[in-house]
Amino acid sequence: LKTLNIFLNKGELHQLPLYELIELIVRIFNLNDKSDAYLQFYMDVVLEFTQKQNSDLASFVDYFEKKKEKLSIVSPDHLNAVNIMTIHKSKGLEFPIVIFPFADLNIYKELEPKVWYPVKEDDYNGFNTLLLNYNKDVEQFGNVGNDLYQLRQSQLELDNINLLYVVLTRAVEQLYIISKKDINTKGVANEKSYAGMFISFLQHQSKWSETQLSYNFGKQLPNKNISKKEVISDPLRFISVSKEDHNLSIITKAGLLWNTKQEVAIERGNLVHLVLSKIRTIQDVDFAINDLLISGDITNDTIEELKILVLNVINHPQLKVYFVDDFKIYNERDIITSSGQLLRPDRLNITAKDEAIIIDYKTGDSKNYHATQLNDYEVVLNQMNLKVVHKLLVYINDAIEVVEV
Repeated sequence: LKTLNIFLNKGELHQLPLYELIELIVRIFNLNDKSDAYLQFYMDVVLEFTQKQNSDLASFVDYFEKKKEKLSIVSPDHLNAVNIMTIHKSKGLEFPIVIFPFADLNIYKELEPKVWYPVKEDDYNGFNTLLLNYNKDVEQFGNVGNDLYQLRQSQLELDNINLLYVVLTRAVEQLYIISKKDINTKGVANEKSYAGMFISFLQHQSKWSETQLSYNFGKQLPNKNISKKEVISDPLRFISVSKEDHNLSIITKAGLLWNTKQEVAIERGNLVHLVLSKIRTIQDVDFAINDLLISGDITNDTIEELKILVLNVINHPQLKVYFVDDFKIYNERDIITSSGQLLRPDRLNITAKDEAIIIDYKTGDSKNYHATQLNDYEVVLNQMNLKVVHKLLVYINDAIEVVEV
C-alpha cells in the first residue's frame, strides 16, 4: 500500500467509531472522487447498523456477511435502467420491454420432491401416511399411487403454465424470449419444457424451420412516448470530510453534568447503571467503558473514577458470584405481562435449573417501592416457570450497598 501512497494507522483506526472508521478508509483509498450509488448505499447500511445495534467492527463484519446477498440498491422507477426480478415478483406489474431468458424450464422437474402416501394404520403402528420420495415409480403403487402421480403432474403443469402466462403478459411494447432448440432427432419437440412448447406453437403456426433460430411477431414501432430532453447534470461527489478539518469541538452527553455539584451523584449513578447494562461478566468492563467513550456518554477525564465504581459493584462480596459465565444473563430485557404491562429488570441471571436472580440498580436513598418493584418482577417470572431465589437491590452511592428483598 505504501508504494501507492496509501498509509493506514491501525492504532488510529481502532480508536474511531465504526462509521467514522469506514468513512476515513473511503477517503484514504480515494473512493469518493465521484458519486457512486453502491458506496452511498453501503455507508447507509453502516449508519443504520450503528444506530440500531452498536459500533463494534467485528459485529458489523459478521452482520454484513449474513446480509450482503439480500442488500440491494433501490432504483427509482424513472431511471433508464434494467430491473432483474423473478417471474413471481413481476406478477401484477407491467414494463415497456421484457426479456425472458432461460425459457427452457422442465415443467415437471422438482428438487428432491416428496409425497404423502396413504397406508393402513394397523400395518404401520398407527400411522396413516408415509412420506416417500416422489418419482415415476409412485405411479406403479396401485390405483392410489397412480392417482397421486397423475394429480401431482397436473398440479405441476398448472403451476408452470400459470407462471409462463405471467411472464408472457408483462410486456407493453416488446417481449424477447430466449430459449433453446429442444427437439429430438425425429423432429419431435420436448413437450415437458417451455422450449418444446414454443416449438410446438411455431409448428402449429407453420412457421417452424430446422435452420431458423430467430422468429418475430408483430411490428417494432418507434417509441411514441418521447419525453422532453432531460437536463443532464454532473454527478455529485460523495462528500466525506473529517470533522477535525472543520475544527469542531464535540460536547459529550456527560460533559454538562459531570462537573456540576448538584448533579454529580445522579449522573455518576446513571453512568454506572449504563455501563452495567453492557456488562455480562467482569471481562466486559473495558469494552463497555470504551463503547461509552466512543458514543460520547463519558469523557476521558471520568473513565478512571467510573471504572473504579463499576468494579466496586461487580466485586462486591454479594454480587461477584453473579458476574461469571455460569448463567444465562439478560440485561434490561423487556417483559410483557399477560395484562400488557411492560416490566424491565436491570439484570436477570438464570441458572441451568431455571432459578432466577433479580438484580436492580438504584441511586440515592432506599424507597419502599423499590422492593415492591422486585416483587412484581418475581410474580411475572414465576408465571414463566422460573423460580426466583434471590432479589437484590444495589444502591450505588459513595459506598455500594446490597439489600436482599
